[in-house]
Amino acid sequence: MKQLFLYKVYCYHKKLFLFFVIFAAISVACNLAGDEVTPFYVWGMYSQKEKAPVYYPIYEITINGKLVDYTTGFFPANRFFLQSPLSYYLQMKQNGDPVKLFLQKKMGSTYFHVLPNESSVFNSSQNIEKFPNWYKKYLEQTTGINIETLNVELLRGTYNIKNRVEIIHSDSLINGD
Repeated sequence: MKQLFLYKVYCYHKKLFLFFVIFAAISVACNLAGDEVTPFYVWGMYSQKEKAPVYYPIYEITINGKLVDYTTGFFPANRFFLQSPLSYYLQMKQNGDPVKLFLQKKMGSTYFHVLPNESSVFNSSQNIEKFPNWYKKYLEQTTGINIETLNVELLRGTYNIKNRVEIIHSDSLINGD
């Protein structure tokens, strides 16, 4: 009992202990009522079974005719930053800026407050067209390779009966020939 955090806080500072207990009680009461009141007690993210996707996106990056193996030789953060701009770019090409769509959905009728700043906050179609050049410069900095040609293919893969990856479709995302 003497090793418990709350017991140590109680011995050290009774008002601080009272604050922790009240905070915990309010958080539990709000969560039981169905309100998510704090960023670290979000129970809704565990409320339903995750569904397997129909396909998995695989980005095939080719620089100067050579395939970039970003699965080895890069830190996990580097791998993330090589792939995440591509998935964001794909979403923007298909539906426009996903942040704008998210805010429209979340804000509902109060979205009109964002309208005056829309052009400076969200990516326009002109910005989307500039992405391949930006990504080329970004890859040059990340990989240290002077890029003459850049091609990015989006491969859609799935698992077959033998649990091996099978490519079911391929699209050109960036064609820099």
